[in-house]
Amino acid sequence: MNTLFDNDCRYMSDSELIYEITNNRQIVSDIERSNEEIDLDKLFASLTPGRRKVAIAAVEMYKRQQSQQVERRKVLASRDFYELMFPLIGDLPNEEFWVVAVNQAARVIKKVQISVGGIDQTSADIRLIMRVLIDAGAVQFAAVHNHPSGNPKPSNEDIRLTERLKRAAAIFDIRMMDHVIVGGKEHYSFCEEGML
Repeated sequence: MNTLFDNDCRYMSDSELIYEITNNRQIVSDIERSNEEIDLDKLFASLTPGRRKVAIAAVEMYKRQQSQQVERRKVLASRDFYELMFPLIGDLPNEEFWVVAVNQAARVIKKVQISVGGIDQTSADIRLIMRVLIDAGAVQFAAVHNHPSGNPKPSNEDIRLTERLKRAAAIFDIRMMDHVIVGGKEHYSFCEEGML
């Protein structure tokens, strides 16, 4: 019996998969001729509106499932936060700032999107973050945001925000575990770099 992750598609070539998604031999031919890496944005843009909607929804569901797998285990290190958030923000064209509320047992209580920004910046309201953490009953947390450029090095504003977050959280006796910047396949951890 075929299951979701053991089905006929698993054994198809890339060209066969593209045809399965698009039902268009011309698109398959164009991609085979170009000999380049498959551009999913371009592939999805070529779909009919109905197929595009279903494909985007399936990809989003898969990303959320990947994140939830990490959410079920303890989060103890920057790599855990990176693996938790990469499926959600790792490939976005704009910055997003999230906070991950964690309980005493190092389990994720909830992850909350705080803001959505532009290509190279987003804002984060300290008061809003504290409210989210208090409402969740968090005893510790991590801040996570992405850099669409792929360079995870923190900006001066990232450093200032981290200091302000740490001070504000201390007032409420909530420990800041880390501030992780997701830059494509790499990440930067304020904790690992001794900046917390």
